[in-house]
Amino acid sequence: MEKTIKVGTRKSKLAVCQTKLAIKMLQEQYPDKQFELCYITTEGDKNYSTDIKMIGGKGLFVKEIEQSLLDGKIDIAVHSLKDLLPQTPEGLVLSGIPKRNSPFDCLITTTEMHSTKDIPQGAKIGTSSIRRTAQLRHLRPDIEVVPIRGNLDTRLKKIDELNLFGVIVAESGLDRLQVDIGNHHKFSLQDTILPAAGQGALALESRADDQYINDIIHSIDDKDTRLSVKLERQLLAAFGGSCNFPVGAYAHVDDSVVTMHAMISSYDGSKWYETSADRSVYEATDFGNEIARELLSNGATEIIKEIEGSN
Repeated sequence: MEKTIKVGTRKSKLAVCQTKLAIKMLQEQYPDKQFELCYITTEGDKNYSTDIKMIGGKGLFVKEIEQSLLDGKIDIAVHSLKDLLPQTPEGLVLSGIPKRNSPFDCLITTTEMHSTKDIPQGAKIGTSSIRRTAQLRHLRPDIEVVPIRGNLDTRLKKIDELNLFGVIVAESGLDRLQVDIGNHHKFSLQDTILPAAGQGALALESRADDQYINDIIHSIDDKDTRLSVKLERQLLAAFGGSCNFPVGAYAHVDDSVVTMHAMISSYDGSKWYETSADRSVYEATDFGNEIARELLSNGATEIIKEIEGSN
């Protein structure tokens, strides 16, 4: 009898939902295969400190899952790609990156909005992301950012509990969970805040030497998404690879052209560097590094030195 393929995930509602979506995609390609959900608790699930960068930054939600892969306890790990460090651990490979959902953030608010100008002076907005915080402060220095963590339901409850004007969340999470936001309103930040590298994409990780599993996973790979997130992660790696820097990156493919927009700033958003450019997909192998070098040469090196010196 053919063995059951074990798929590892965090226990959070969103992680489980995303893993079930991935299994459904695999099952459609391989209806005869059996997949089993395996739950793994990570450091990020146990430690609800509001300052993520002080408890490990990127990798906080994946280390234990990747170790289970290396130990052979599971065959596939399903992650939110933005949670992964740019360098995949030795012995593992990102064997499948399905078509990306929305990569953008949105603002869930108590009142309807048509523009960021509708945010009241001195409004309180909840987020613990240093990337979102820096971009908010750059856009509107008057806004008071309130640190919050937890799942989507918890963050939405914080609007009323902490008397916030709103909270920033990823659109992909709302879409996948089909969250009922009740009497609150959703405002897309697509044109306002650059997303995290890999945001909105799923990553299926496996052992590099397990060709049987890798072939199964590759059946749901999307080449345009893979190229886009590869370039975003390339840029992130050039800046040090963690979430300790306020970095936004978004690349997308249109026919044979890939467009990339990126930013890096100080924590308070006062020092700000951003750029955008196009490349042919056939000449984009090093595009993320090119964008990073441009930002660094324009002054971003000083931001990195300052932040590394303060941590």
